Amino acid sequence: MDNKNILIIDDSNTNLVLLGSIFKRYNYKVFSALSAKQGLKKIEDQCPDLIYLDLVMPEVDGFEFLKILRRNKQWKDIPVVIISAVSDEEVIARSKQLGARNYLTKPIDIEKIILLSEEILNN
Repeated sequence: MDNKNILIIDDSNTNLVLLGSIFKRYNYKVFSALSAKQGLKKIEDQCPDLIYLDLVMPEVDGFEFLKILRRNKQWKDIPVVIISAVSDEEVIARSKQLGARNYLTKPIDIEKIILLSEEILNN
């Protein structure tokens, strides 16, 4: 589990701090971005092992971010988990169709998110 990098992309600083503190407690290296554009720049600087992505963000939403990520040969295989307050089945299906590994709804179940992260990062 050590030395695994997790990128969290969410336009809510509160969510970034909350998720970041959870992952740091489990010895993950965490970096975060307040927008999809910032997230893409962070990926260029240091490619993460796992991305947690909010869908509803200004400028570039989570769907567009997934499209950009999957078109890039270097980034197309980075696992992405959506974290969203939206629980609509069509939105969940579209997220998975665009390459999201999993979809979690807010509020976050801490135990579930850690188990999912471990499962993804250890495979």
